[in-house]
Amino acid sequence: MNPALYAVWNHSIDVWLDDAFETASRGARMLAGIQHLHNNVVPEGLAWAIETFEEVTFRRAAEGLRYFGFRDLDPFFTDLLANRNDMEHANSKEDEYFELFPEDGELEEAVLARLSEFPDEFDYGEP
Repeated sequence: MNPALYAVWNHSIDVWLDDAFETASRGARMLAGIQHLHNNVVPEGLAWAIETFEEVTFRRAAEGLRYFGFRDLDPFFTDLLANRNDMEHANSKEDEYFELFPEDGELEEAVLARLSEFPDEFDYGEP
């Protein structure tokens, strides 16, 4: 992984762990929104995420995906949240989630492209 991308990637994870979302740079917030949701859906499942997270977590992920040039997942998340008490519905949507969500390599390329074009929108955390 590119060293700058590595630093930004890891810092955006720390943004959530340190509860620093509001004070982080725009790029770090956008990536953190994506990572926070996706890094929990992968091991725990989409139904678990729907039961666990508030709507803002899904909205931040959708905003981050749009920021990096990916499709708008707001309609998908809106449907999930509107049916959040129906775990059968959530389980039936998990494959679709993974089809809609960019692969790791695609996300890394998009972050690196945005980082290259708008370096002032990112921070790298503590040296």
